[in-house]
Amino acid sequence: MKDDIEILDIFDTKKKTVQAPVEETVPKKRMDMHEPPKKKKKVKAKAFQVLFCSVSFLFILGCLIYYGSRFIKYYRIYNPKVDAGNGEVLLAKSITGNSEIVYEGDGLYSSSGNYIYKGDVKNNYIKYNNMLWRIVKINMDNSIEIILDDYVSILPWHKSSVAFTQSDMYEYLNKTILNNLDKEMLVKNSICEDKIDDLSNITCDNQNNEIDIKLLDITGFLNSVKDGKSYLVKSDEIFWLSDYNDNKVWHTNGINISKSDANTFYEVRPVVKLKNTVTYKEGEGTLDSPYIVDKETKLSVGSTVVLGEDEWLVYDVNDGIRLMRKNVLSEKHLFDKNNFEYNPGYEDSLAEYLNTTYLDSLSYKNMIVNTDWYIGSYKDSLKDIKGNKVLAKVGIPSLLDIKLDSSINAYYLLTSHEDIIYVYENPLRPSRVTSKRDIRPCITISKDDANKLKLKDGKFVVEE
Repeated sequence: MKDDIEILDIFDTKKKTVQAPVEETVPKKRMDMHEPPKKKKKVKAKAFQVLFCSVSFLFILGCLIYYGSRFIKYYRIYNPKVDAGNGEVLLAKSITGNSEIVYEGDGLYSSSGNYIYKGDVKNNYIKYNNMLWRIVKINMDNSIEIILDDYVSILPWHKSSVAFTQSDMYEYLNKTILNNLDKEMLVKNSICEDKIDDLSNITCDNQNNEIDIKLLDITGFLNSVKDGKSYLVKSDEIFWLSDYNDNKVWHTNGINISKSDANTFYEVRPVVKLKNTVTYKEGEGTLDSPYIVDKETKLSVGSTVVLGEDEWLVYDVNDGIRLMRKNVLSEKHLFDKNNFEYNPGYEDSLAEYLNTTYLDSLSYKNMIVNTDWYIGSYKDSLKDIKGNKVLAKVGIPSLLDIKLDSSINAYYLLTSHEDIIYVYENPLRPSRVTSKRDIRPCITISKDDANKLKLKDGKFVVEE
């Protein structure tokens, strides 16, 4: 047995090892030698890979286009191109870049990408359309929300409807006021249309983004309050807000907020939003040096016009150039002996005096043109005021007219109500027609004559 066994040296690699014979396996099914091999599985796999790669490529390409376009869109929104020329800076960037951002006390606060003013602020004045406004908010897209620093009238909200877009207030703001502003500088504003019943639960589920001119909302006002102070109110001032509930409308009440019936008379302070492309011109944001949006080069609401020795303020530019005397007359006058309607034909009336004695005293009376004056009596709607009118050269303001400089007050209006005539005071005051009150005359000059006026030292004067 030993002779038949070969001992292998496992370290001798030159020797060949004896392998056991390989047993030939017989396929279960014999293939026909003339039949070509099948490749269906490989073809299907290759087609699937091509399809998968194509779909993946299209998906990636779609994502690049979609998100790339959104990136460009939002980059343009938050980094708008300034076309005004080299070296100019966006007003929003200038303000935020040169202002101290505070965390307590009065000043400019950063809030979720936006900037808001709080407390007794002295550096958020801005001049737009020749009127003085206050900056409320600088949005993250560089648009700027501003509120008029003074009220333009004292008006009721509506007889019954409390919804802002269905009120007389909405029509007044978005017709009378809007038509007298430079709309090229404005963008659409937003309001919340939720009904607010509880100040501890202020919601904004329903938003309207198509408002040109609005009123400040509850949140905007509360955000302005810091340590019991706000740059928006003076002592016990009351102005309308845009929020409402089922049957009342919200308004300020000094530093607090209250709600009243819609037919109550309160101050009206418009709110607009400036475009994010508005550039910085000059100014430091103070009362004496407000930020300037544009240089005053043409007549607009708020412009001062000097005629003879009198100064007038432009208050409407739609039908000729309407002017309101900067100050009241030196003498008080009664409205009429018996009538509540302004009419130059009534003997011994204010209307007769203004269109005869007063008119004849003006050295520039030939520039004054006949104008329709709304003399309708207020009943249930502001539209009632436009229900009656009279043609005359000299009038006085109606309840609907834009009234500049609220420090001038206690003068007669054209608007009556039942057996009283309104006196423009805060709050609005009823008066008997036989009482002597201050008078603030209004006149109209043609646009042709207005074009002859030249700007000199911030006032428009007759060219010599």
